[in-house]
Amino acid sequence: MQFDFTLDIYKKILLCFKTKGYEFQTFSEYLTKPKEKVILLRNDVDRMPENALILASIQKSFEIMGSYYFRTVETSMNEDIIKEIAGMGHEIGYHYENLDTVAKGFRSVKNKNHLLDMGILDFQTQLKRLRELAPIETICMHGSPISKFNNKDLWKKFDYTDFGIIGESYIDIDFNEVLYLTDTGRRWDGFNVSVRDKINGQQMIWEKNGMVFKTSFDIINAIDNDLLPSKIMMTFHPQRWNQLNSIWCKELILQNIKNPVKKLLIHFRDLNWLIA
Repeated sequence: MQFDFTLDIYKKILLCFKTKGYEFQTFSEYLTKPKEKVILLRNDVDRMPENALILASIQKSFEIMGSYYFRTVETSMNEDIIKEIAGMGHEIGYHYENLDTVAKGFRSVKNKNHLLDMGILDFQTQLKRLRELAPIETICMHGSPISKFNNKDLWKKFDYTDFGIIGESYIDIDFNEVLYLTDTGRRWDGFNVSVRDKINGQQMIWEKNGMVFKTSFDIINAIDNDLLPSKIMMTFHPQRWNQLNSIWCKELILQNIKNPVKKLLIHFRDLNWLIA
């Protein structure tokens, strides 16, 4: 019996894509010179950076490059690991959460304009920290599911290109032509239990075309049968991918607890919107 979200299954996904002639690009490479049949490997390092190093090493052994987005919190930002992953040739990006971070310093936020001003200052500070370790050209919003603030709102007032950033992974991809697959919720159809890691309207378009997969085995089967489009962004959360051991079991249990909670959050936020 095979179990999902193991390193063996991770390797199999990558090898299946290679066998079918897909090329791999980092997000920054795709923005400047996109290939026609391509996989964008996005790795959101929310925690357990040592797992990110394992995935980066696997990709390197397959001559594949990916993009690794690190938060600037203790659970994610390991300077030695960031340098090592960058040294392999992978892209390092900033997994920003500045509105959520600065909001924690207030009992209540009545002036959102002030929050945005504080957020951009924090963005500059944290971006500078990461750039001391590796070049940073692209960014990716961290969802912060329990926060009432969407970190992406920072760009309603400011422009990330003013800080030498060429792209934001939720904003600068045409998801009408690029299929978005994410392992959020420890499943590949987790957009139903995701507060922010989803593409909304575009997701429904892909659903109508049958591009919804629950397990990695479903994806592998779709690859083998040439059912997938030519351009795909796949988001991996490295903490979810482990050998079949106690860490794998812990991640499975924790995610099965978290998913119903996140579904309730989505329900109550939708209800508040309807009431408002």
